[in-house]
Amino acid sequence: MAEKTKYLSYLEETRKHHGLIEEEAKTAVKKAIEESHNEGVAVTFLEGEKIVKVGPKGKKSEVGTVVNNRRKVKVGDKAKISKK
Repeated sequence: MAEKTKYLSYLEETRKHHGLIEEEAKTAVKKAIEESHNEGVAVTFLEGEKIVKVGPKGKKSEVGTVVNNRRKVKVGDKAKISKK
């Protein structure tokens, strides 16, 4: 990898490098989970709208849920700003 491509801001701004960021993130997350489990610490994360906890021995339990009620906007939609 060229010296210039080592900078995160360059990678973020250059669409062809977005895959590199994704791969690095996946690797870092896997490593963090493995290290946590090796230390006997459970890991909690979102799986869809479910909050899931996985213990060091692999026991998985649902802790709660998060309702995703973000507004969905289609490409090309126009927003109007109204005055009060």
